[in-house]
Amino acid sequence: MSHRSIRLSLLLAASVRVLAAQEPPVPPIAAEDPPPAAVPVDEEPPPAAIPVDEGPVIIAPGGNVPQPAPEERAVSLSGMFRVSGGDAKQRGSVALLLEQTKNAFEGLLRDNELKPDERKKDDDSWRIGPKGQLEPFKIPVDVVLSDKPLSRNVIYQVIVTPNAYFLRIRIHLARGIDHELLERAALNMLLYERALRNMKPEDDDENPVPVVRPWLVEGLVEAERWRTNRADRRIYEGVFRQGGGFTPDEIFELPDANFRRLDGASKLSFRALSGALVMALLDQPDGRGGFRSFCGEAALFSGEMPVLLRKHFPQLNLSGNSLAKWWALKLAQIVQPPLTEVISVANTELALDDALQFHIRDANDNPITRGLDGWQELAALKEPERVEATRHADEALIRLSYRCFPSYRALLAEYQGVLRDLVAGKSGGKIAKRLEELAAQRKIRVERSLRARDYLDFIEISQARELSGEFDDYVRLKEELELRPRPQRHDRLTGALDVMDKAYDLEKSRVSRNKR
Repeated sequence: MSHRSIRLSLLLAASVRVLAAQEPPVPPIAAEDPPPAAVPVDEEPPPAAIPVDEGPVIIAPGGNVPQPAPEERAVSLSGMFRVSGGDAKQRGSVALLLEQTKNAFEGLLRDNELKPDERKKDDDSWRIGPKGQLEPFKIPVDVVLSDKPLSRNVIYQVIVTPNAYFLRIRIHLARGIDHELLERAALNMLLYERALRNMKPEDDDENPVPVVRPWLVEGLVEAERWRTNRADRRIYEGVFRQGGGFTPDEIFELPDANFRRLDGASKLSFRALSGALVMALLDQPDGRGGFRSFCGEAALFSGEMPVLLRKHFPQLNLSGNSLAKWWALKLAQIVQPPLTEVISVANTELALDDALQFHIRDANDNPITRGLDGWQELAALKEPERVEATRHADEALIRLSYRCFPSYRALLAEYQGVLRDLVAGKSGGKIAKRLEELAAQRKIRVERSLRARDYLDFIEISQARELSGEFDDYVRLKEELELRPRPQRHDRLTGALDVMDKAYDLEKSRVSRNKR
């Protein structure tokens, strides 16, 4: 070490000693003084240890972008119909109605069906017919309830992609939910699904779009109404008497657009004929099995419908008009009224007047008929003749008691009592008074029925949400009749009227010339 380094070290040591001597001494802390009180401080607890997953982190599609809330849906019991849009009540009611339509459609296709009290709990074997199981659906149906305006209140679509088929029903909520339109849309979807369930779009380059004719849908609706005792037999009576108005070819080939343009009377006639046709097919030997296979091909069949029907219903091949015969036979069977069908007050009055007739003979032994007001003529007859004269009336009252308006049954019993008294030879003021009281009771019932009818008409008119279109149909029919050329007649009366028209026209032209 050099002399310069030794000198610098000694100089630094001396300067440190001088600074230490200049600091003041620290006074010692007395032992008796207590330490100062601690001040409380709100401190946050230390964060808990977060477990670290050392596995790979999976990122959802979209990254950190916030995802929209899941769409609320109502799914039917079978899972076939998935309803979205609208509120919860609307979705639930639509799903319930669609599921009911599906159950009714499958009920027509089953070979047998047990009653509800005959079914075992947690046993679905009643859904399976003895000749085959109803295959479950393979294509679900999306139902969209929309507030946006649509071309129609209910629209059903078949969407074809290269890989799958999609079925969709769109419902416009502005005017509410029309149950009849929704029922028909559901039947179209069920027929579409049965036709497409075993097909793959990639197997067919043309991608056929199914088409269901209106006669099949309307026929299924009517068949279900007859199965559940909700059909109106009067429609079939009118069609049977008037001849229908549609030929079989017209019914089979009528497209949906033309069906919607029919007037009200034509739609009722078309519906009745379609219902009779479907029920005639179901009544065939092994009709339900044939109808199941027929429904699987009907939506994709583009040929003549009778050919497809004869394929699935062999009994129609027995003759060229077998289909027409079965059809007419079923229609005639439907129009026959059952024994217990209740008729209206007006029809009860007409039937009661026809029943209260006496069959007697005049002085020349010729048969004559007298009404109830001629009851006094029976007093002059012998008892066997009185029995024979009132026998027809007594039997007619018994038959009428099964079908009369319910409030008339007590009156019919009173009339039968009057007939028994007449046969027994009783006459006088008591029978006349009883007949007057019965006539007064009948008059009261007729007046009350008219008041009830007028009140129901008022309720229907005042609370109607939309126009029925019946008056427009009447005006359109009137215009068509005026434009339609009238057939020429050549009878004597028409010739005389034509001569009178010509004479009147000549006189009218002569008078107009004189005025000028």
